[in-house]
Amino acid sequence: MQKQKTGLKEILSAAVFTVLIGAIFALNLIMPSPDVLEAERRIPAKFPDLSLSSISSGSFMGRFEDYAADSFIFRDAFRSINSHLVFDIYMQRDMSGLYRSRSIGLGEFRRTDAHAFRQSAQRIHTAAQIFSGMDMNIYYSLIPDKSIYAENYMPGFDLGLAESILSDVLGEYPYIRIADKIKASDFYKTDLHWDQAKIADVANHILTSMNAEYGPAALSINTAGEFYGLYKGQLALPINPDILSYTDIPGVDTSYLNEKTLEFEPGPVYDFERLNGIDPYDTFLRGPQPIVVLENEAMPRRELYLFRDSFGSSLAPLLAGSYSKVTLIDLRYINLLLLDMFIDFTPGSDILFIYGSQILNNPSIIQVSG
Repeated sequence: MQKQKTGLKEILSAAVFTVLIGAIFALNLIMPSPDVLEAERRIPAKFPDLSLSSISSGSFMGRFEDYAADSFIFRDAFRSINSHLVFDIYMQRDMSGLYRSRSIGLGEFRRTDAHAFRQSAQRIHTAAQIFSGMDMNIYYSLIPDKSIYAENYMPGFDLGLAESILSDVLGEYPYIRIADKIKASDFYKTDLHWDQAKIADVANHILTSMNAEYGPAALSINTAGEFYGLYKGQLALPINPDILSYTDIPGVDTSYLNEKTLEFEPGPVYDFERLNGIDPYDTFLRGPQPIVVLENEAMPRRELYLFRDSFGSSLAPLLAGSYSKVTLIDLRYINLLLLDMFIDFTPGSDILFIYGSQILNNPSIIQVSG
């Protein structure tokens, strides 16, 4: 009798398991594949081409596994369970290079690639040399990775090594050190970027170092809404949303280079429609842009050319209160040799090269030659 009960339990267990697997399989067949993995901010893998050569080479199965993983129903729920296991059960410090920290939230370990940093510094030096004959005041700065501000030691980014390499290549120009002006709380918890509402002292230090007066006596800080940054989707962990705050800088007019018409068109400093887009940080100066111009007629004639990455989108409005014109240039999206087509550089102006570690670890995206 006992054997019959045991056998019945095994049969029922197998039946339940089979039904569950079958139901999941059926749902995966019925449910359409997502066009975008919004939480992860990427396009999912597509169903691979089926051919004799792809099967014989083994490439079909490899690509099919990527497609199946990206299209799997309840994907985010399973990713969340996996993250909980890694951090809360196995007590690991990171998962595939992504970490969770009490003081700085979620992030990604970024090492200082000495060779890459040197190459990036050399590209910046090449760009700076072009302007040296125009009596420009040239400066450079480094935005440290937020991991160095964690309450516990986070291996990876080496600020001392990074600054040493930059100094070795760019030492003829003044270095504006901002690492000691930044705190852990200045960064978003779910993203790599800093919070504009918390970097007024950083902007003030930069302006003072360039002998420019800090414009607004007091900043008016406004709240646009809640958002989740890049790392929330990658780790799928429950965490409180960040608040996107922005500052009012009166009298600033903004124009963007239209990459289709190659003409400058007016636009807002803060594009709030993008707060609900795939990357809410694009609210600041519309995110990735080759050239953006901020003009402030209330200020005496003085110009700044800001060679920047995405951090510059939130920094630039704070600097615009002290210049008649700030031109943002992102060499990831426009080649240095093409700038004369769109910008009339004014001799005697200020130039600031300011980049984060993510860009300096990838020198190939800094376009300084044809």
